[in-house]
Amino acid sequence: MNRAELIDDASPPAGQETSVVAGLSTLDRFLAVWIMLAMALGLGLGRAVPGLDDALAKVEIRGVSLPIAVGLLVMMYPVLAKVRYDRLDAVTGDRRLMVSLLVINWLVGPAVMFALAWIFLPDLPEDRTGLIIVGLARCIAMVIIWNDLASGDREAAAVLVALNSVFQVIAFGLLGWLYLDLLPG
Repeated sequence: MNRAELIDDASPPAGQETSVVAGLSTLDRFLAVWIMLAMALGLGLGRAVPGLDDALAKVEIRGVSLPIAVGLLVMMYPVLAKVRYDRLDAVTGDRRLMVSLLVINWLVGPAVMFALAWIFLPDLPEDRTGLIIVGLARCIAMVIIWNDLASGDREAAAVLVALNSVFQVIAFGLLGWLYLDLLPG
């Protein structure tokens, strides 16, 4: 069988929708729009309601912003509720996956951001520090959402995000010292 026949055999029957977008819910399809609207609403409320930022800053429990915590839970709960937790042992047993996660996220990623910061921002120390910190602080919530939108392996994403979160608590300070104090000196 040649390549054209393989491609033809892989094609869905005539009339069947093949668009990835067609498989998304309205909420997922317009996610970028909702994010932009939420940002605009937040900025608008911040300007229209004097003292709102101070009021929100006071809603903290032991230094954790309650509105942000609630927002993250509302965002992540639907995806995490779909995870089949009985299958997590298969993911944690994949040593290659676990090692590649740690190497890419905690060796390669920070080193690349450190290099980019010094290459492109040598005369802007505040911006350079910010870029290095972005390279060290792994975003964990959106990874779960993007994985779900891409129809990725939910179980693997849940394990990797949990492992990454724990590793971030352990390694962030050490890597921050390495990339912000030791190497620049």
